[in-house]
Amino acid sequence: MTTRVAEVYEQLRSDILAARLPPGERLKVNPLCARFGVSLSVVREALTRLTEQRLVRSVPQYGFTVATLDRASLVDLTEVRVQLETLALRWAIERADLDWETSVVAALYKLGRTPMYTEDPEPQVSEEWSDAHAALHTALAAGCASPLLLELRRGPYDASEIYRRWAKPRDGEKRDVHAEHTAIVDAAIARDSATAERLLAEHIRRTTETLLSREPSGEDAAAS
Repeated sequence: MTTRVAEVYEQLRSDILAARLPPGERLKVNPLCARFGVSLSVVREALTRLTEQRLVRSVPQYGFTVATLDRASLVDLTEVRVQLETLALRWAIERADLDWETSVVAALYKLGRTPMYTEDPEPQVSEEWSDAHAALHTALAAGCASPLLLELRRGPYDASEIYRRWAKPRDGEKRDVHAEHTAIVDAAIARDSATAERLLAEHIRRTTETLLSREPSGEDAAAS
């Protein structure tokens, strides 16, 4: 991507994940050009990139819209993500060095010190926690030393993350997410690939089960 396309892409991606652009909202090209001060081609390329990442949908004869929540798609995404994330972790455990271990431990520490939910009347997962969470999962995968695999895993991660950010927390929900992350990191640092992969797969699937049991905030969240 060119610099301007990357800038527009990253800003729109951030707006979508933070729900500043809600599910199903139409993304009109001309207003976006005016907002960012760029050409039609720049906006279209950024939107096409977001479509590839499943954060935006391209509707024939209508244009681009923010993706809506779809339960069946979430299940599908989960299984694809499990395969990519566990493969990246396996390669990282096999190939990575002390610098990788240090980055993973640092990312875990930051995540553990970051509040998960906002203090709003209707709490949502905070953007700061989501960023720290993404940083930990990225750090775990980064040691795989495969730029292609890292690129492939980003799309499913973003597409599943959108559900987490839009879902409402369930009253009385009890889950020690930090303990799950800690167990994954401990196994990875110990170079116990089998345990680390199993814990990571369980962690990803458990998150999906939790999201499917909630009342999501998107208009089409109940679609199946």
